[in-house]
Amino acid sequence: MRILFKNGNIYGEDFKLYKFMSVKDGVFEYVGNHEPIGINFNKEVDLKGNFVFPGFFDSHIHLLSYSKTLFELNLSGIQSMEEVKKVLKSFKPKGGVVYGFGWDDEKWKVKPDKRILDEIFPDRFVILKRRDGHSLWVNSLVLKKFNIDKDTPDPQGGKIERDEEGNPNGVLRDRAMELVKLQDSLYSEKEIINEGIKKLHSLGITSVCNMDGDILPVLIEGKFKLRIFSAIPLEKLDSLISLGLRSFFGDEFLKIGGVKVFLDGSLGSKTCFMKEGFEDEKKNRGLIYFDDGELEEIFKRIEDNNLVLWIHSIGDMANEIILSVFEKLWKKRNLHHRIEHAQILSESLIERIRSIKPYLSIQPSHIYLDVEKIEKYLGKRGRWTYPIKSLMNSGSVVSFGSDAPIEDPEPLKGIKVSIERKAGGKFFYPEEAITVKEAFRAYTINGAISVGEETRLGSIKEGKAADFIIFDADPLSLNAKVIATYINGISVFEIL
Repeated sequence: MRILFKNGNIYGEDFKLYKFMSVKDGVFEYVGNHEPIGINFNKEVDLKGNFVFPGFFDSHIHLLSYSKTLFELNLSGIQSMEEVKKVLKSFKPKGGVVYGFGWDDEKWKVKPDKRILDEIFPDRFVILKRRDGHSLWVNSLVLKKFNIDKDTPDPQGGKIERDEEGNPNGVLRDRAMELVKLQDSLYSEKEIINEGIKKLHSLGITSVCNMDGDILPVLIEGKFKLRIFSAIPLEKLDSLISLGLRSFFGDEFLKIGGVKVFLDGSLGSKTCFMKEGFEDEKKNRGLIYFDDGELEEIFKRIEDNNLVLWIHSIGDMANEIILSVFEKLWKKRNLHHRIEHAQILSESLIERIRSIKPYLSIQPSHIYLDVEKIEKYLGKRGRWTYPIKSLMNSGSVVSFGSDAPIEDPEPLKGIKVSIERKAGGKFFYPEEAITVKEAFRAYTINGAISVGEETRLGSIKEGKAADFIIFDADPLSLNAKVIATYINGISVFEIL
């Protein structure tokens, strides 16, 4: 199948503009300013002056979790407990479990408590996930079902919030969330993910690194039209090794990604691991999932078996720990070990990054979510949160992702804030702003580089997979709209 796309503004490598491109059997065959002569095309597409850009690569998304939010109660943007109660009372659940996502209690005068949920849903299980994905708010039925009571100890790397008498109050932090395992849906996971992928296509996303680690079977079954590099949870490491599987093994659409390891929690839940306590809780330094020795052993097993580590690390102390492990043990430089988030750093940590050059997966749209928290919880330390320009200048490959459903998966949103460094009506350390071209690279070719696919994906170039977006205006203006998305030269989304 040969298709000619003509009369466009096509961004090739290095942001050069071309008028024509042809696709043969899913691969870019030609990109240039002269119409090919003497070739019989099965189809010709007149781009009518619209702009063509490589498909976006979201380097950090929770594919199933995001897709589920399209079916769940949305609690984003709610400013008070009274609003929460109003939304919950008006909600008409179809299944036996009330699932919700997106609450953020930072400004609430009344804090989450199981009794509030018990009053509204006395006979249904209620599971509401915080916006940062690191806390659950559940009712008494859920606590009872999973035997979470006064005598249940806090797990390593987790916390069960309690009332004055020591009883669980319904809020579970980080690894304590793993105590709750409840599924109830009218739709299969395959159907749910398919809806999520449709939304991603509409945003121009053609490749992702999926961080929902335990869904490989449904991804294999689904044969989805999205290039997925899927993380494998640490709990499956033994199985990976025994099967002789390696990171980035797979076919053109689905490949095994890195081994996903959590080192600490989040800023929003004040569970990221810090050198010093938070400004409003001096004694709280957050949570650490592993001690240094455990993490070293995990890393050795991963690298010795030619696997890649994708490690969640947010707090400055957590980042110091993983950098120390890399300095000591990273021998196989062909393995693309990657820090997910690298959110809170310091000038000295950036110098160590300059030396080590780990791959970095950053989520700039979190700036919208975190800017007030950074000022409140970190004070002057906030200067070295999301230091994107400094990280790019360090020589590490920086790729961008959304961390959806924690944030909107819209790539242009993350690109915009990384360029403007403006959130909540004010600038946020503008000295860390990057150029528009640097931002677009981080959402395209850098994602491909981070998984070793730069010769196949990430740019419009002869010989690469024909994954691209058609915009109604120049995307570099940040005011463009996606009107079509193609994967392997075939339309997967189109505004008619």
